[in-house]
Amino acid sequence: MNRKTLVLTISLAAWCVINALPARAILAPPAAKGETFSALAYLPAGPGAGRTANVNITINSYSSPEEVQNLHAMLIDRGPDVVLKALEKMKPKGRIAMTGTVGFYEFKVIISVPSGGGRRILAAADRPISFLEQYYGTRSTDYKFGFLELDLDQRGRGEGNLTYAAKVKVINSDKIEIENLGIEPIKLMGVRKL
Repeated sequence: MNRKTLVLTISLAAWCVINALPARAILAPPAAKGETFSALAYLPAGPGAGRTANVNITINSYSSPEEVQNLHAMLIDRGPDVVLKALEKMKPKGRIAMTGTVGFYEFKVIISVPSGGGRRILAAADRPISFLEQYYGTRSTDYKFGFLELDLDQRGRGEGNLTYAAKVKVINSDKIEIENLGIEPIKLMGVRKL
């Protein structure tokens, strides 16, 4: 199976950027009541390539800069397993679900940062591992994180990626490697704020 290893300055690596940004650069929650987005999820490669599904992304609240900085320090100092345990104990701040279903999975950390002409929403999750996946001990059980990235313009429209199953490694204090279980992340097209 082909694996694509991504060395990113997005998603979890964005946590590193947070430490370099003044606290005011992290956007306050755009709406007190939360936000909802819709998108078309497209699987570009691997089993089921070419399939699409409508998804809803719900954001109930955003993480504070302090929360993100604490998780970043944990990641660098103590590794991804400690961050995973911390995420497991956190309350969900949002979720992604196929339209018409109850849940896909829940994000525990969500931030919004300014980008050229808009903003970027980044989210991280402790990925749910199904009973059968755990029972059979498949390779996928090593990929315990999930990441979402949305690049939005001023009107709340744009595109994004969903890395459903990922493994995180700290290369050194300034580089984080995020390995996607699949060949490519799920593409989120036609993202728009509802």
